[in-house]
Amino acid sequence: MSASPKQHAIRRSTRLPLEVPILVTSLDPSFEFSEECVTTLVNAHGCGLVVQRSMPRDLPVRLEIVRAKRHTTARVADVVPLGGDPETWLLGMQLDSPGNFWGIDYAPSDWKIEETSAPSIDSDVPRPVDETVAPAPRRWRLSDITADACYLEAGTPFPIATPVLLSVRVNDFECVLEGIVRASYAQSGMGVEFISNEYQHRTRVEELIRHLVSQREVPRVFVGRKENSEQPPSKSPASAVADSTDPLLNLIRNGDSLSLDEFQEHLKAQRLGPLEHES
Repeated sequence: MSASPKQHAIRRSTRLPLEVPILVTSLDPSFEFSEECVTTLVNAHGCGLVVQRSMPRDLPVRLEIVRAKRHTTARVADVVPLGGDPETWLLGMQLDSPGNFWGIDYAPSDWKIEETSAPSIDSDVPRPVDETVAPAPRRWRLSDITADACYLEAGTPFPIATPVLLSVRVNDFECVLEGIVRASYAQSGMGVEFISNEYQHRTRVEELIRHLVSQREVPRVFVGRKENSEQPPSKSPASAVADSTDPLLNLIRNGDSLSLDEFQEHLKAQRLGPLEHES
């Protein structure tokens, strides 16, 4: 059986379900196209995105992340009709120079070779393809985590209600999770509630926690904004019914009603709670 056409062009390195606005422009004069699109998946070799107009395979294109002032070239590797009214198509874009074009801090380990070897794609831009003139990327430190939530220290956290994608790596183990920011404190950090109810999602978190405990290595963390078209709920349905049995999750859900000092005091208290019972 042949490989699925939806995955062919973007399956050679770890894929992240990340939405990145990019300007796609045809480099073929016989086929005019220039439109801002949003990726559905990205990796070191390309991306997947949905468009309102079909494109020919092997069409050379220019991809630009406008807000980061970064661009590269690619080709259309796959074209999959999605149907609908109006009809849409899923495109698989293959980068001419594989690498971390997306500017992801602590990208998956199988992106590493391409990150260091990717050349500049324009002669008038003498810099590596993954360099950017945008503001310095956020740095994250995972300080607390349970099966339902986590707290990340950062100087510039995302605002409350921001949908986010987290990639946490410990040695060769990587865990990709989806969540929503429930508490945010400038110059301090943010609390994220994991939003997937899938059993596998919770299993991945629990496996991550086992790796964190056994390896005792500082994890490498990437957090990206998921720019969904639909506005996420300010509170999860579960929180409207009853409190969780997870003290970290309850604290994070109520974080927007606490000052930073109050939140940190409660955070410290819930960290020490299990130790008191062991003594």
